Amino acid sequence: MEFFKHNYQSLFGFDRKCEIEIIIKNEDHDGIPVVIAPGFLTEEQEDWLTYIQERIDAPLIYVKWRSSSVLKITKNVLIPIVPTSLIPGIGLYRFTGLIGTVYKNWSNAAKEASLAGRDLAKVLNDIWDDDDKAIFIGHSLGVRVITQAMKNLNHDNVLTSISIAGAIDLEDYEERISAIKSKRRIKHSNLYSDNDSILKWLYRIGELNFKNQPVGLMRCDLDNVINYRTSIGHTEYHEKYIFSKTIVDLYDKAVKSIKV
Repeated sequence: MEFFKHNYQSLFGFDRKCEIEIIIKNEDHDGIPVVIAPGFLTEEQEDWLTYIQERIDAPLIYVKWRSSSVLKITKNVLIPIVPTSLIPGIGLYRFTGLIGTVYKNWSNAAKEASLAGRDLAKVLNDIWDDDDKAIFIGHSLGVRVITQAMKNLNHDNVLTSISIAGAIDLEDYEERISAIKSKRRIKHSNLYSDNDSILKWLYRIGELNFKNQPVGLMRCDLDNVINYRTSIGHTEYHEKYIFSKTIVDLYDKAVKSIKV
């Protein structure tokens, strides 16, 4: 278990502190390691760690980082405002205030995701060499964590990655995937949805970007990225049986690829 503490400046220039924890489970298991970076709605929870631990018998490396601000916004602010924003008469002041709240908290969460990715790379660079391979799984802003980490690895450690509802601009995603150090041709999976209201609204407001879309809403055209289109909502992925089967199938397929 590793702890990292950071100070950084928030959107409005205030000093903020964050703590990032890297948890390692099942170190004595023989399977190919799985690196897990959760995203939204994970405050004080380890849902993704428990979820994958129940399905995959392998060492697990879990990145625990703060996303509580996003949790509060999603539950208390965004969901009520999306439909009511279409109703005539809503106060401009109220709407502007909500936009500012979303933008401020998203900006902080995005910065912490990048810091978590760098911390993850530091840990993995200390314990792995070229012979070690792992499967990287990220959900939502967790895709920023794993892609930041993968491009900063010193060795050829990425067997494959699975990006779920990726809250990262498509162009940034492609640049990071292309920057991974490897002599092999690594195949990556992009699970995206046309029914993800969080990415349609919160992401665009948080990024102040209504033109470019995140990879979690669309296909990636890189030759080594396999796209899986779904109609699952942003927080429903680990509640669906078909999705759990997809995760296990992708893991098994990646493991078999190095045994051939």
